[in-house]
Amino acid sequence: MNYISTFPKKNSNILRLVYEKDSVNLSPEYQRNGEIWPLEKRQLLIDSILNDYDIPKLYFHVLTLEEKKKTGFEYAVIDGRQRIETIFKFINGDFPLSQDFIFLSEPKLDAKGLYYKDIAEHYPKLKMVFESFEMPIICVETDDLELIDDMFLRLNEAVPLNAAEKRNAIGGPLVQSIKKLGKHSFFQKKVKFSNRRYQHLEVAVRLLFIEHYLSKENKVYDTKKTFLDSLVKKYKKEKSLDAKNIEKAVSTILDKLVNIFANNDALLRTQSIIPIYYLAVRSALNTNDESKISRPNLLKFKEDISLNKTMAEDDISKADYSLIEFDRMSLQGTNDASSIRERSRILLEYLNIDKKILGTTKPKLH
Repeated sequence: MNYISTFPKKNSNILRLVYEKDSVNLSPEYQRNGEIWPLEKRQLLIDSILNDYDIPKLYFHVLTLEEKKKTGFEYAVIDGRQRIETIFKFINGDFPLSQDFIFLSEPKLDAKGLYYKDIAEHYPKLKMVFESFEMPIICVETDDLELIDDMFLRLNEAVPLNAAEKRNAIGGPLVQSIKKLGKHSFFQKKVKFSNRRYQHLEVAVRLLFIEHYLSKENKVYDTKKTFLDSLVKKYKKEKSLDAKNIEKAVSTILDKLVNIFANNDALLRTQSIIPIYYLAVRSALNTNDESKISRPNLLKFKEDISLNKTMAEDDISKADYSLIEFDRMSLQGTNDASSIRERSRILLEYLNIDKKILGTTKPKLH
């Protein structure tokens, strides 16, 4: 079916939605990350529902019989995940009505700051209004996931997706590897930045990209969006490429990094430093110098960069030019192949690890 058919979902009030909760997949491949709505926005949605305001449409992909048997789901959410999660969270008691809530049809009814269970106990009529609200759900029938991906991107044009979210919507085996690596304990415990907008996945795809071209061509390329997306599409298109191989290679290095860094480590405050540490460990494994990459050594490296910067400000002739360059390149052009290669070389040289300067050109786009 290379077309899309749409129709309103019957019996789509909130009570029915809650009843069918387990049949709806809130996290298909093309979905953006959850948990990004602030409390105020969640409260506003509930206010809108209780006061019978019109809310944006939700889109459900009607799964095929085969997909239903495989996944146990009847539907997959194309657009509307945040609204559905907000409704479930309100019912579960995760947040109350806002302190300025007014029930417009009965202004004297005082439900300010009340939780769902309080409303059920004190204002059953308000509970009924909430549960009987008809959600504007549009069902989408198609077995062409690329059309679903395209629809998701179109629907979200008003709320721009970032690079990682758009890449996630492409789908394919490399996206699955990206997601799996994003759950690695290195990202879950060691890094100091959140995954609120798929930051962990953004680093994971860069490591997979680096590993792919090192294993295939022994080169480091620019890790810019165009090239990352191209590789994701290439793995989706070419069945001969095995994403599991590079996923395993990256996972092995991440296992090593877990043993080096502390939890919520200040050395892992930024995304751009991680490919450098990755390449350092990768090189050390090839030269049996793994013991030289320790947290104390990396901490000293960072401290020496800071001291060197102060020294350069006083008398640049006494400063270490390599450390100056590392600091400079860490602040600009961090996705450039030349920057990745040179910063890796400087770190390896500092740690007295045998290094091999890798070539750099632009990868072919497919």
